[in-house]
Amino acid sequence: MKRLLTDRALPEQLPRWGVLVLESHHSPKFVMEWRTHPFVKIVYVLSGRGTFFLGRKEYRFVAGDVIVVPPGTRNRIVDDPACAASLYICCVARSVMQFDLSLIKRLPCRVLPRESGFANRVESVVRRMVYTQQSTTLTRPISMVIDALKLIQIISEISSETQEIGRGATDYRRLIQQYVDSLPDRFFEETSIDAAAGQLNIPRRKFTKVFAELAGDTWLRHLRRLAIQHAQHRLRSTDIPITSIAFECGFNDLSTFYRQFKRYSGMSPGEYRATAGPMNRTN
Repeated sequence: MKRLLTDRALPEQLPRWGVLVLESHHSPKFVMEWRTHPFVKIVYVLSGRGTFFLGRKEYRFVAGDVIVVPPGTRNRIVDDPACAASLYICCVARSVMQFDLSLIKRLPCRVLPRESGFANRVESVVRRMVYTQQSTTLTRPISMVIDALKLIQIISEISSETQEIGRGATDYRRLIQQYVDSLPDRFFEETSIDAAAGQLNIPRRKFTKVFAELAGDTWLRHLRRLAIQHAQHRLRSTDIPITSIAFECGFNDLSTFYRQFKRYSGMSPGEYRATAGPMNRTN
């Protein structure tokens, strides 16, 4: 089945929950007039190339790039005559971020290239949003809002320094150092070293070598150490069940948690809590 091509920019009419994803496949005759909108617009370039105009600035884009358009920013797109673009456009109402409107101010207003290492994460979230939007389940609105906030989070974490770096050895170290620094707050989300290297768009061998140099240990042992440190903190400061703490730390298998905890702590979780936990301090 052929994709439906469009000659004009699609209408951007958000639903009541404030999140909309548009799939826009441009024909060779595509024309877009200037637009200004009250919501955040995040564009993922599936294919093609061209120029994106943001206010008085213009940016070249290619497949894999992400364009961020904050509210109130005059914008338009002009395709390369030889290679019309296909885009996924995520529109997020200000009301979705009402709990912290400073999120909007922290968003960059520019084209973020795939080389910055985060485009794979953006692509994954957008793909899920497209699928969810087509569903008819009662949870569709909340799922769309959750993923929209995830998208905002991914983009807001990209510093201006990260946006400018390329693929040199020094830049690899900078990207991986930023990743290492972020792990204490997200160690439980990590699935594999391949996924981590892919997220940063860095070859696995290079990622493994530089990570070990910066963290002082392998990827897996570093994550396990962070998990056990978090478990120790929870055992010292709370009375919640050990099974719950194991879950928080990313362990689905309780026996694995016990084994790793004893390896790093020299005692079982129960023994640790008995010597350092809240009930012991009370007594």
